[in-house]
Amino acid sequence: MQAPTFLNFNGNITPSDQPIFTSANRAFRYGDAVFETIRLQQGEILFLDRHLERLRNSMQLLGMLPHDDLTFHNLYLSIRHLDQVNQLKGNGRIRLEVFRNDGGLYTPQTNHVSYLIEVTPLSHKDYRLNDHGLRIELYPDIKKPMSRLSNLKSSNALYYVMAGLYKKQLGIEDCLVLNTEGRIAEAISSNIFLIRGNELFTPGLEEACVAGVMREYIIEHERLNGRSVQETGITVDDLLKADEIFLTDVIHGLRWVGAFRHKRYFNTTSRKLLNAIQEAQTKKV
Repeated sequence: MQAPTFLNFNGNITPSDQPIFTSANRAFRYGDAVFETIRLQQGEILFLDRHLERLRNSMQLLGMLPHDDLTFHNLYLSIRHLDQVNQLKGNGRIRLEVFRNDGGLYTPQTNHVSYLIEVTPLSHKDYRLNDHGLRIELYPDIKKPMSRLSNLKSSNALYYVMAGLYKKQLGIEDCLVLNTEGRIAEAISSNIFLIRGNELFTPGLEEACVAGVMREYIIEHERLNGRSVQETGITVDDLLKADEIFLTDVIHGLRWVGAFRHKRYFNTTSRKLLNAIQEAQTKKV
């Protein structure tokens, strides 16, 4: 028999199989919510300060009021408590979702918020490079608009759902979402980086990509280590001219791409970069 699991809803520890809100929930009705996906690694909550900064900026943009529980100290204790009651043994995926409270149609009746913290176990205790390069393609059917909302991790995820269905249809590992100008925005749940020579390229925030925490970390890390990093528009031609391509997110760290159309890629720089990221995080644990 599977052990029961628990979540945190507004500070209350609740069995995950119990209902916690109604059909009036604004995240369900309107996607009026933002979320953070956080990595718990060997008992350490990675990049928590960066996640909280992005969460605060997202809530401010959407006109959501601050919540007293959403501080570094309180969230650290809440996540570690869920780690214990769910027996994650210090390794897991954390989803922190913040949504506007019930009331109103498109126009909210209040800007106060509620929050939900869910956890799932992860088998790997550290970042590991994928053994086989990912096969990727473009998702061509629906383009992502270019606005400040595009940088949020919000519950409005239909672009990624449709790209995921297309990926499944093709039988590949990931798809790239395009912006309304036809340039590369990101992958389904990751940011994208290209290596050409000694330079690193990634779509700028104005290109409609999510403002990824790992994206931000890698840009800062590489610039501090003397590498040129260009935040710019990325085209299909750029993909085909790249020496390496990799995808980034806080759960996997970095995944290298092995194939796009007829082009094949290696992972020499990607491997070194992931090792450096893992080493930096291990020192903090």
